[in-house]
Amino acid sequence: MDRRRFLKSGALIAAPLLGSESLLTSGCSSTKTELDQYGGWTGIQGEKTGFFHLEEIDGRNWFITPDGNVFFPVALSHLLTGESYTAATALFGDDKEAWIRDSLDKARAMGFNCALGGASSPERNLNGFVDIELAESIFREEGFPYAAGVILLKHPWEFVEGETLPDIFEPSYKELIESRAEAVCPKVKDDPLMIGYYYGFGAFNHSDEWINHHLSLPPGSAGRNALVDLLSQRYEGDAERFNEIYGSSVKAIEDFKEKDVLAYPKAFERANYPEVGKDLDPTQMADYEAILSHMAITLYAMANEAVRRWDSNHLILGSFIKEWALNGESWKAVAPYVDLISPQHVNRDISLNALSDAAGLPMIVSDEDAGFHYPGNTGTLYNGVESHDARGEIYKANLMRHYKDPQVTGVTYCACMYDQDGATLKKNNQNGYIDMQGNPREGLIAMVTQINREVYTHTPHPGTREEIRSLEKALFETWDKYKQTRN
Repeated sequence: MDRRRFLKSGALIAAPLLGSESLLTSGCSSTKTELDQYGGWTGIQGEKTGFFHLEEIDGRNWFITPDGNVFFPVALSHLLTGESYTAATALFGDDKEAWIRDSLDKARAMGFNCALGGASSPERNLNGFVDIELAESIFREEGFPYAAGVILLKHPWEFVEGETLPDIFEPSYKELIESRAEAVCPKVKDDPLMIGYYYGFGAFNHSDEWINHHLSLPPGSAGRNALVDLLSQRYEGDAERFNEIYGSSVKAIEDFKEKDVLAYPKAFERANYPEVGKDLDPTQMADYEAILSHMAITLYAMANEAVRRWDSNHLILGSFIKEWALNGESWKAVAPYVDLISPQHVNRDISLNALSDAAGLPMIVSDEDAGFHYPGNTGTLYNGVESHDARGEIYKANLMRHYKDPQVTGVTYCACMYDQDGATLKKNNQNGYIDMQGNPREGLIAMVTQINREVYTHTPHPGTREEIRSLEKALFETWDKYKQTRN
Protein backbone atom coordinates (compact mmCIF):
# COMPACT_ATOMS: atom_id res chain seq x y z
CA MET A 1 0.00 0.00 0.00
CA ASP A 2 1.48 3.30 -1.12
CA ARG A 3 1.41 5.83 1.69
CA ARG A 4 2.83 9.34 1.35
CA ARG A 5 2.16 11.55 4.34
CA PHE A 6 1.97 15.31 4.10
CA LEU A 7 3.91 16.08 7.25
CA LYS A 8 4.07 19.86 7.20
CA SER A 9 1.94 20.06 10.29
CA GLY A 10 0.41 16.98 11.71
CA ALA A 11 -3.11 17.43 12.88
CA LEU A 12 -6.19 17.37 10.91
CA ILE A 13 -9.73 17.59 10.18
CA ALA A 14 -12.91 16.39 11.47
CA ALA A 15 -14.80 13.32 12.19
CA PRO A 16 -18.11 11.97 11.03
CA LEU A 17 -21.23 12.74 12.83
CA LEU A 18 -22.32 9.30 13.57
CA GLY A 19 -20.06 8.29 16.44
CA SER A 20 -18.10 5.15 17.23
CA GLU A 21 -21.17 3.06 17.97
CA SER A 22 -22.65 3.76 14.55
CA LEU A 23 -22.46 1.32 11.69
CA LEU A 24 -22.07 2.16 8.04
CA THR A 25 -22.21 -0.17 5.08
CA SER A 26 -18.72 -0.49 3.68
CA GLY A 27 -18.06 0.29 0.05
CA CYS A 28 -15.42 -2.44 0.02
CA SER A 29 -17.40 -5.36 1.36
CA SER A 30 -20.90 -6.48 2.11
CA THR A 31 -20.33 -6.36 5.86
CA LYS A 32 -20.91 -3.40 8.13
CA THR A 33 -17.83 -1.61 9.40
CA GLU A 34 -17.61 0.56 12.49
CA LEU A 35 -16.62 4.18 12.48
CA ASP A 36 -14.10 5.22 15.09
CA GLN A 37 -14.77 7.80 17.80
CA TYR A 38 -13.91 10.63 15.38
CA GLY A 39 -16.08 9.27 12.58
CA GLY A 40 -13.18 7.74 10.67
CA TRP A 41 -13.85 4.65 8.60
CA THR A 42 -11.94 1.57 9.73
CA GLY A 43 -12.08 -0.03 6.26
CA ILE A 44 -8.83 1.74 5.28
CA GLN A 45 -6.19 2.60 7.82
CA GLY A 46 -3.27 4.99 7.94
CA GLU A 47 -0.84 5.90 10.68
CA LYS A 48 -2.14 6.48 14.20
CA THR A 49 -0.59 9.75 15.41
CA GLY A 50 -3.06 11.07 17.99
CA PHE A 51 -3.99 14.01 15.73
CA PHE A 52 -5.66 14.41 12.38
CA HIS A 53 -3.17 14.39 9.52
CA LEU A 54 -3.05 13.74 5.77
CA GLU A 55 -1.92 10.64 3.93
CA GLU A 56 -2.01 9.43 0.36
CA ILE A 57 -3.13 5.80 0.25
CA ASP A 58 -3.34 3.88 -3.02
CA GLY A 59 -3.62 7.06 -5.04
CA ARG A 60 -6.27 8.80 -2.92
CA ASN A 61 -5.61 11.64 -0.48
CA TRP A 62 -7.26 11.22 2.90
CA PHE A 63 -7.59 12.85 6.25
CA ILE A 64 -6.55 10.30 8.87
CA THR A 65 -8.19 10.45 12.29
CA PRO A 66 -6.16 10.46 15.51
CA ASP A 67 -7.01 6.74 15.75
CA GLY A 68 -5.47 6.07 12.34
CA ASN A 69 -8.55 5.62 10.14
CA VAL A 70 -9.50 7.39 6.92
CA PHE A 71 -11.90 10.29 7.13
CA PHE A 72 -13.67 12.35 4.47
CA PRO A 73 -15.21 15.50 5.98
CA VAL A 74 -18.59 16.68 4.76
CA ALA A 75 -19.64 19.87 6.50
CA LEU A 76 -21.84 22.95 6.55
CA SER A 77 -19.72 26.08 6.29
CA HIS A 78 -22.23 28.02 8.40
CA LEU A 79 -23.79 25.58 10.83
CA LEU A 80 -24.29 28.44 13.31
CA THR A 81 -24.72 32.05 12.21
CA GLY A 82 -25.65 35.31 13.86
CA GLU A 83 -28.12 35.87 11.05
CA SER A 84 -30.13 32.90 12.29
CA TYR A 85 -31.12 35.07 15.25
CA THR A 86 -34.81 35.21 14.32
CA ALA A 87 -35.22 31.45 13.98
CA ALA A 88 -33.09 30.69 17.03
CA THR A 89 -34.95 33.05 19.36
CA ALA A 90 -38.38 32.12 18.01
CA LEU A 91 -37.74 28.42 18.54
CA PHE A 92 -35.46 28.41 21.60
CA GLY A 93 -35.95 31.79 23.29
CA ASP A 94 -32.84 32.89 25.15
CA ASP A 95 -31.47 29.35 25.43
CA LYS A 96 -28.50 29.48 23.06
CA GLU A 97 -27.22 26.14 24.29
CA ALA A 98 -30.46 24.47 23.23
CA TRP A 99 -30.18 26.07 19.77
CA ILE A 100 -26.57 24.94 19.34
CA ARG A 101 -27.31 21.39 20.49
CA ASP A 102 -30.36 21.20 18.24
CA SER A 103 -28.36 22.40 15.23
CA LEU A 104 -25.61 19.89 15.92
CA ASP A 105 -28.08 17.03 16.39
CA LYS A 106 -29.79 17.87 13.11
CA ALA A 107 -26.48 18.16 11.27
CA ARG A 108 -25.38 14.76 12.50
CA ALA A 109 -28.69 13.20 11.59
CA MET A 110 -28.19 14.52 8.05
CA GLY A 111 -24.73 12.97 7.81
CA PHE A 112 -22.60 16.10 8.26
CA ASN A 113 -19.54 15.08 10.20
CA CYS A 114 -17.60 18.18 11.28
CA ALA A 115 -17.48 21.96 11.53
CA LEU A 116 -14.80 22.55 8.92
CA GLY A 117 -15.34 26.32 9.01
CA GLY A 118 -15.38 26.52 12.78
CA ALA A 119 -18.36 27.21 15.02
CA SER A 120 -19.07 30.42 13.09
CA SER A 121 -16.98 32.50 10.71
CA PRO A 122 -16.63 36.20 11.65
CA GLU A 123 -18.62 37.55 8.70
CA ARG A 124 -21.54 35.29 9.67
CA ASN A 125 -21.56 36.52 13.26
CA LEU A 126 -21.38 40.30 12.93
CA ASN A 127 -23.92 40.72 15.74
CA GLY A 128 -22.00 38.39 18.07
CA PHE A 129 -25.06 36.19 18.54
CA VAL A 130 -23.11 32.93 18.26
CA ASP A 131 -21.21 32.11 21.45
CA ILE A 132 -18.08 30.55 19.93
CA GLU A 133 -16.64 29.23 23.20
CA LEU A 134 -19.95 27.62 24.15
CA ALA A 135 -20.29 26.05 20.71
CA GLU A 136 -16.76 24.64 20.77
CA SER A 137 -17.28 23.25 24.27
CA ILE A 138 -20.40 21.44 23.01
CA PHE A 139 -18.48 20.13 19.99
CA ARG A 140 -15.85 18.70 22.34
CA GLU A 141 -18.46 17.24 24.66
CA GLU A 142 -20.25 15.61 21.72
CA GLY A 143 -17.09 14.40 19.96
CA PHE A 144 -17.73 16.59 16.91
CA PRO A 145 -14.53 17.63 15.13
CA TYR A 146 -14.13 21.31 14.34
CA ALA A 147 -11.67 23.81 12.87
CA ALA A 148 -10.24 26.75 14.80
CA GLY A 149 -10.04 30.16 13.19
CA VAL A 150 -6.96 32.35 13.22
CA ILE A 151 -8.43 35.05 11.01
CA LEU A 152 -5.96 36.90 8.78
CA LEU A 153 -8.04 39.18 6.58
CA LYS A 154 -11.52 40.52 7.05
CA HIS A 155 -14.23 39.37 4.71
CA PRO A 156 -15.62 42.32 2.69
CA TRP A 157 -18.85 42.09 4.72
CA GLU A 158 -16.93 42.91 7.91
CA PHE A 159 -15.68 46.36 6.98
CA VAL A 160 -17.53 49.27 8.54
CA GLU A 161 -18.02 52.68 6.98
CA GLY A 162 -14.77 54.63 6.90
CA GLU A 163 -12.58 51.61 7.64
CA THR A 164 -9.59 51.09 5.35
CA LEU A 165 -7.69 47.97 4.42
CA PRO A 166 -4.58 47.18 6.47
CA ASP A 167 -0.98 47.27 5.25
CA ILE A 168 0.02 43.62 5.57
CA PHE A 169 3.71 44.52 5.27
CA GLU A 170 3.73 46.76 8.34
CA PRO A 171 5.24 45.24 11.51
CA SER A 172 2.03 46.12 13.35
CA TYR A 173 0.09 43.76 11.09
CA LYS A 174 2.42 40.88 11.91
CA GLU A 175 1.91 41.68 15.59
CA LEU A 176 -1.86 41.51 15.04
CA ILE A 177 -1.62 38.03 13.49
CA GLU A 178 0.66 36.88 16.28
CA SER A 179 -1.84 38.11 18.86
CA ARG A 180 -4.67 36.26 17.13
CA ALA A 181 -2.66 33.04 17.08
CA GLU A 182 -1.78 33.49 20.73
CA ALA A 183 -5.46 33.93 21.59
CA VAL A 184 -6.51 30.72 19.81
CA CYS A 185 -3.71 28.17 19.57
CA PRO A 186 -2.86 27.50 23.24
CA LYS A 187 -6.50 26.60 23.91
CA VAL A 188 -6.72 23.93 21.21
CA LYS A 189 -3.16 22.75 20.55
CA ASP A 190 -3.63 19.51 22.48
CA ASP A 191 -7.19 18.80 21.36
CA PRO A 192 -7.38 15.73 19.08
CA LEU A 193 -10.88 16.77 17.96
CA MET A 194 -9.61 20.03 16.56
CA ILE A 195 -9.53 19.88 12.76
CA GLY A 196 -6.76 22.34 12.09
CA TYR A 197 -6.47 26.07 11.59
CA TYR A 198 -8.36 28.03 8.96
CA TYR A 199 -7.71 31.68 8.26
CA GLY A 200 -11.23 32.82 7.41
CA PHE A 201 -13.34 33.12 4.26
CA GLY A 202 -12.85 35.71 1.57
CA ALA A 203 -9.12 36.36 1.41
CA PHE A 204 -8.20 38.19 -1.81
CA ASN A 205 -11.81 38.07 -3.05
CA HIS A 206 -11.21 41.57 -4.37
CA SER A 207 -7.52 41.24 -5.14
CA ASP A 208 -7.49 44.41 -7.25
CA GLU A 209 -8.59 46.40 -4.21
CA TRP A 210 -5.88 44.86 -2.03
CA ILE A 211 -3.15 45.51 -4.59
CA ASN A 212 -4.28 49.02 -5.49
CA HIS A 213 -4.67 49.86 -1.81
CA HIS A 214 -1.05 48.99 -1.12
CA LEU A 215 0.18 50.86 -4.19
CA SER A 216 -1.71 53.99 -3.07
CA LEU A 217 -0.62 54.02 0.58
CA PRO A 218 1.13 57.17 1.81
CA PRO A 219 4.76 57.61 0.70
CA GLY A 220 7.13 55.61 2.88
CA SER A 221 4.56 52.96 3.70
CA ALA A 222 5.95 49.45 3.98
CA GLY A 223 3.37 47.96 1.61
CA ARG A 224 3.80 50.57 -1.09
CA ASN A 225 7.56 50.24 -0.95
CA ALA A 226 7.39 46.43 -1.08
CA LEU A 227 5.23 46.31 -4.19
CA VAL A 228 7.16 49.00 -6.05
CA ASP A 229 10.42 47.23 -5.20
CA LEU A 230 9.00 44.03 -6.66
CA LEU A 231 8.04 45.77 -9.91
CA SER A 232 11.46 47.41 -10.12
CA GLN A 233 13.12 44.01 -9.72
CA ARG A 234 10.91 42.48 -12.39
CA TYR A 235 11.91 45.18 -14.87
CA GLU A 236 15.50 45.36 -13.63
CA GLY A 237 15.00 49.07 -13.08
CA ASP A 238 14.24 49.68 -16.77
CA ALA A 239 11.80 52.60 -16.54
CA GLU A 240 11.58 52.98 -20.33
CA ARG A 241 10.34 49.43 -20.78
CA PHE A 242 7.96 49.81 -17.83
CA ASN A 243 6.52 53.00 -19.36
CA GLU A 244 5.93 51.18 -22.65
CA ILE A 245 3.95 48.46 -20.88
CA TYR A 246 1.90 50.74 -18.62
CA GLY A 247 1.67 53.95 -20.64
CA SER A 248 3.31 55.87 -17.80
CA SER A 249 6.06 58.49 -17.98
CA VAL A 250 8.15 58.01 -14.83
CA LYS A 251 11.90 58.59 -14.88
CA ALA A 252 12.42 55.70 -12.46
CA ILE A 253 10.11 52.93 -11.35
CA GLU A 254 10.93 53.88 -7.76
CA ASP A 255 9.08 57.15 -8.37
CA PHE A 256 5.92 55.21 -7.62
CA LYS A 257 7.03 55.13 -3.99
CA GLU A 258 6.61 58.88 -3.64
CA LYS A 259 4.37 60.06 -6.48
CA ASP A 260 2.41 58.75 -9.47
CA VAL A 261 0.02 56.08 -8.21
CA LEU A 262 -0.20 52.86 -10.23
CA ALA A 263 -3.62 51.16 -10.27
CA TYR A 264 -4.83 47.99 -11.96
CA PRO A 265 -8.29 47.88 -13.60
CA LYS A 266 -11.09 45.91 -11.90
CA ALA A 267 -10.94 43.23 -14.60
CA PHE A 268 -7.65 41.94 -13.18
CA GLU A 269 -9.55 40.54 -10.19
CA ARG A 270 -11.02 37.88 -12.51
CA ALA A 271 -7.93 37.44 -14.69
CA ASN A 272 -7.92 33.68 -14.09
CA TYR A 273 -11.12 33.34 -16.09
CA PRO A 274 -9.93 32.57 -19.64
CA GLU A 275 -12.51 34.89 -21.19
CA VAL A 276 -11.27 37.75 -18.99
CA GLY A 277 -7.55 37.02 -19.09
CA LYS A 278 -7.36 36.85 -22.88
CA ASP A 279 -8.27 40.54 -23.14
CA LEU A 280 -5.69 41.75 -20.61
CA ASP A 281 -2.13 42.76 -21.38
CA PRO A 282 -0.10 39.59 -20.70
CA THR A 283 2.86 41.43 -19.22
CA GLN A 284 0.69 43.49 -16.91
CA MET A 285 -1.17 40.34 -15.94
CA ALA A 286 2.12 38.57 -15.10
CA ASP A 287 3.12 41.55 -12.95
CA TYR A 288 -0.24 41.50 -11.21
CA GLU A 289 0.02 37.79 -10.43
CA ALA A 290 3.57 38.25 -9.16
CA ILE A 291 2.37 40.98 -6.80
CA LEU A 292 -0.53 38.85 -5.62
CA SER A 293 1.77 35.88 -5.03
CA HIS A 294 4.14 38.09 -3.05
CA MET A 295 1.29 39.33 -0.87
CA ALA A 296 -0.03 35.79 -0.37
CA ILE A 297 3.43 34.49 0.59
CA THR A 298 3.89 37.35 3.03
CA LEU A 299 0.52 36.66 4.64
CA TYR A 300 0.80 32.87 4.78
CA ALA A 301 4.41 32.87 5.99
CA MET A 302 3.67 35.18 8.92
CA ALA A 303 0.58 33.15 9.82
CA ASN A 304 2.48 29.87 9.64
CA GLU A 305 5.17 31.23 11.91
CA ALA A 306 2.58 32.59 14.36
CA VAL A 307 0.64 29.31 14.56
CA ARG A 308 3.69 27.08 14.70
CA ARG A 309 5.05 29.05 17.62
CA TRP A 310 2.27 27.44 19.65
CA ASP A 311 1.24 24.29 17.83
CA SER A 312 3.20 21.79 15.75
CA ASN A 313 0.54 19.08 15.83
CA HIS A 314 -2.42 20.35 13.86
CA LEU A 315 -2.92 20.97 10.16
CA ILE A 316 -2.97 24.39 8.58
CA LEU A 317 -5.96 24.63 6.24
CA GLY A 318 -5.29 28.24 5.24
CA SER A 319 -7.75 30.81 3.95
CA PHE A 320 -10.89 29.60 2.20
CA ILE A 321 -10.36 31.38 -1.11
CA LYS A 322 -12.50 31.86 -4.21
CA GLU A 323 -11.29 29.47 -6.89
CA TRP A 324 -10.63 32.38 -9.26
CA ALA A 325 -8.69 34.51 -6.76
CA LEU A 326 -5.30 32.74 -6.94
CA ASN A 327 -3.82 30.94 -9.92
CA GLY A 328 -1.79 27.74 -9.79
CA GLU A 329 1.53 29.55 -9.50
CA SER A 330 0.30 31.51 -6.48
CA TRP A 331 -0.94 28.33 -4.81
CA LYS A 332 2.45 26.76 -5.53
CA ALA A 333 4.15 29.76 -3.92
CA VAL A 334 2.20 29.42 -0.66
CA ALA A 335 2.36 25.60 -0.57
CA PRO A 336 5.25 25.52 1.93
CA TYR A 337 3.05 27.27 4.48
CA VAL A 338 -0.15 25.16 4.30
CA ASP A 339 -1.03 21.48 4.27
CA LEU A 340 -3.54 21.64 1.44
CA ILE A 341 -5.15 24.17 -0.86
CA SER A 342 -8.66 25.43 -0.25
CA PRO A 343 -10.48 26.76 -3.34
CA GLN A 344 -14.18 27.37 -2.80
CA HIS A 345 -16.19 26.08 -5.77
CA VAL A 346 -16.26 23.79 -8.76
CA ASN A 347 -16.03 26.14 -11.73
CA ARG A 348 -16.91 25.60 -15.38
CA ASP A 349 -13.91 27.61 -16.53
CA ILE A 350 -11.24 27.10 -13.87
CA SER A 351 -9.99 23.59 -13.08
CA LEU A 352 -9.63 22.80 -9.39
CA ASN A 353 -7.48 19.82 -10.31
CA ALA A 354 -5.06 22.08 -12.19
CA LEU A 355 -4.70 24.25 -9.07
CA SER A 356 -4.02 21.17 -6.94
CA ASP A 357 -1.52 19.86 -9.51
CA ALA A 358 0.33 23.18 -9.57
CA ALA A 359 0.58 23.37 -5.78
CA GLY A 360 1.52 19.71 -5.42
CA LEU A 361 -1.01 19.44 -2.59
CA PRO A 362 -4.44 17.88 -2.09
CA MET A 363 -7.43 20.15 -1.52
CA ILE A 364 -10.58 20.75 0.40
CA VAL A 365 -13.41 22.47 -1.45
CA SER A 366 -13.87 25.12 1.16
CA ASP A 367 -17.25 26.81 0.61
CA GLU A 368 -19.00 24.80 -2.06
CA ASP A 369 -22.28 26.02 -3.49
CA ALA A 370 -25.32 23.89 -4.27
CA GLY A 371 -27.71 26.74 -5.00
CA PHE A 372 -30.09 29.01 -3.11
CA HIS A 373 -33.82 29.58 -3.47
CA TYR A 374 -35.50 32.96 -3.89
CA PRO A 375 -39.29 32.82 -3.36
CA GLY A 376 -41.26 34.64 -6.01
CA ASN A 377 -38.17 35.00 -8.17
CA THR A 378 -37.27 38.21 -6.34
CA GLY A 379 -34.01 39.32 -4.79
CA THR A 380 -30.53 38.95 -6.20
CA LEU A 381 -31.15 35.45 -7.65
CA TYR A 382 -27.42 34.79 -7.17
CA ASN A 383 -27.00 31.08 -7.91
CA GLY A 384 -30.75 30.77 -7.58
CA VAL A 385 -32.56 27.52 -8.33
CA GLU A 386 -36.27 26.95 -8.74
CA SER A 387 -36.95 24.91 -5.59
CA HIS A 388 -35.38 23.45 -2.48
CA ASP A 389 -35.70 19.98 -3.99
CA ALA A 390 -33.58 21.28 -6.89
CA ARG A 391 -30.96 22.29 -4.32
CA GLY A 392 -30.93 18.67 -3.18
CA GLU A 393 -30.37 17.31 -6.68
CA ILE A 394 -27.52 19.73 -7.30
CA TYR A 395 -26.02 18.84 -3.93
CA LYS A 396 -26.06 15.12 -4.78
CA ALA A 397 -24.40 15.69 -8.15
CA ASN A 398 -21.82 17.99 -6.59
CA LEU A 399 -20.86 15.72 -3.70
CA MET A 400 -20.59 12.69 -5.97
CA ARG A 401 -18.07 14.61 -8.07
CA HIS A 402 -15.99 15.29 -4.96
CA TYR A 403 -16.33 11.76 -3.59
CA LYS A 404 -14.72 10.41 -6.73
CA ASP A 405 -11.89 12.95 -7.02
CA PRO A 406 -8.73 11.56 -5.37
CA GLN A 407 -7.32 15.07 -4.93
CA VAL A 408 -10.33 16.19 -2.86
CA THR A 409 -10.00 15.33 0.81
CA GLY A 410 -13.25 16.93 1.97
CA VAL A 411 -15.88 19.56 1.30
CA THR A 412 -17.84 22.14 3.25
CA TYR A 413 -21.03 23.65 1.83
CA CYS A 414 -22.21 27.26 1.81
CA ALA A 415 -25.49 26.62 3.60
CA CYS A 416 -27.06 27.00 7.04
CA MET A 417 -29.20 24.83 9.26
CA TYR A 418 -31.87 27.52 9.70
CA ASP A 419 -32.81 30.29 7.27
CA GLN A 420 -31.15 33.60 8.01
CA ASP A 421 -32.39 37.11 8.54
CA GLY A 422 -30.34 40.30 8.23
CA ALA A 423 -28.58 40.91 4.93
CA THR A 424 -29.49 37.44 3.66
CA LEU A 425 -33.20 38.01 4.18
CA LYS A 426 -32.95 41.39 2.45
CA LYS A 427 -31.66 39.51 -0.60
CA ASN A 428 -34.67 37.16 -0.31
CA ASN A 429 -32.17 34.30 -0.12
CA GLN A 430 -33.27 31.05 1.51
CA ASN A 431 -30.21 28.87 2.15
CA GLY A 432 -31.28 26.90 5.21
CA TYR A 433 -32.47 23.34 5.52
CA ILE A 434 -35.17 24.56 7.90
CA ASP A 435 -37.19 27.76 7.60
CA MET A 436 -37.46 30.46 10.27
CA GLN A 437 -40.60 28.88 11.70
CA GLY A 438 -38.84 25.56 12.23
CA ASN A 439 -40.36 23.72 9.27
CA PRO A 440 -37.93 21.28 7.67
CA ARG A 441 -37.53 21.15 3.90
CA GLU A 442 -38.08 17.44 3.80
CA GLY A 443 -37.20 16.69 0.17
CA LEU A 444 -33.95 18.63 0.38
CA ILE A 445 -33.02 17.02 3.69
CA ALA A 446 -33.77 13.51 2.43
CA MET A 447 -31.55 13.90 -0.65
CA VAL A 448 -28.69 15.46 1.30
CA THR A 449 -28.89 12.81 4.02
CA GLN A 450 -28.82 9.96 1.52
CA ILE A 451 -25.70 11.09 -0.34
CA ASN A 452 -23.90 12.18 2.84
CA ARG A 453 -24.32 8.72 4.31
CA GLU A 454 -22.83 7.12 1.22
CA VAL A 455 -19.48 8.75 1.90
CA TYR A 456 -17.53 5.52 2.46
CA THR A 457 -19.38 3.70 -0.27
CA HIS A 458 -17.86 6.02 -2.90
CA THR A 459 -14.66 7.62 -1.58
CA PRO A 460 -12.64 4.36 -1.39
CA HIS A 461 -13.11 4.03 -5.17
CA PRO A 462 -11.75 7.24 -6.76
CA GLY A 463 -12.35 7.95 -10.42
CA THR A 464 -10.10 8.85 -13.31
CA ARG A 465 -9.76 12.39 -14.63
CA GLU A 466 -12.12 11.45 -17.45
CA GLU A 467 -14.70 10.19 -14.94
CA ILE A 468 -14.35 13.41 -12.94
CA ARG A 469 -14.97 15.48 -16.06
CA SER A 470 -18.06 13.39 -16.80
CA LEU A 471 -19.38 13.97 -13.29
CA GLU A 472 -18.73 17.70 -13.63
CA LYS A 473 -20.66 17.74 -16.89
CA ALA A 474 -23.61 16.04 -15.19
CA LEU A 475 -23.37 18.55 -12.33
CA PHE A 476 -23.53 21.59 -14.57
CA GLU A 477 -26.36 20.07 -16.59
CA THR A 478 -28.30 19.78 -13.33
CA TRP A 479 -27.54 23.41 -12.50
CA ASP A 480 -28.74 24.51 -15.92
CA LYS A 481 -31.90 22.45 -15.61
CA TYR A 482 -32.99 24.18 -12.41
CA LYS A 483 -31.49 27.67 -12.54
CA GLN A 484 -33.85 30.38 -11.37
CA THR A 485 -34.49 33.28 -13.72
CA ARG A 486 -36.71 36.32 -13.48
CA ASN A 487 -40.29 36.02 -14.70
